Amino acid sequence: MEKSFVENDQVVIFMLDELFYGIPLHSVVKVIHAIEVRNLSNSPEIISGIINVQGQIIPVVDIRKRLSLPAKEIDPGERMIIADTGRRLISFIVSSVTEVRVLLPGQFEEASHSLAFVGYISGVAKLDDNLVLIYDLEKFLSLDEEHSLDEALAKPLNE
Repeated sequence: MEKSFVENDQVVIFMLDELFYGIPLHSVVKVIHAIEVRNLSNSPEIISGIINVQGQIIPVVDIRKRLSLPAKEIDPGERMIIADTGRRLISFIVSSVTEVRVLLPGQFEEASHSLAFVGYISGVAKLDDNLVLIYDLEKFLSLDEEHSLDEALAKPLNE
């Protein structure tokens, strides 16, 4: 069941390189230190692999690829955000998690007003002197990517 993001909701602010991004707090399950990512063959290009967190296998989305940022190796100082898309748990690697903020009236503009061309952005927040793109994780993976990921996860991991 989709919960739309609105002003007065809390948002987790994170950084990739020197840029700020955010996702609604209600989507975040936990934040952990970056751990080894194991390859998952036959998965969509956007999936960099899987991790095992307390016995649960979680796909790792290459958020850098989704955002057209240059690829880079995992740094041990980075964090992984584990989030619920509404259909599954996913994780993605970020440079750092900076804070949780409540978006006040006037700080959030819905994507339909200015960024309708970007399907997985719910809006933009104006925080201090920064613009923060707020992502809609329920739309982060396409239906084809979801289907391919389901197929890849259904196969034994040692194939």
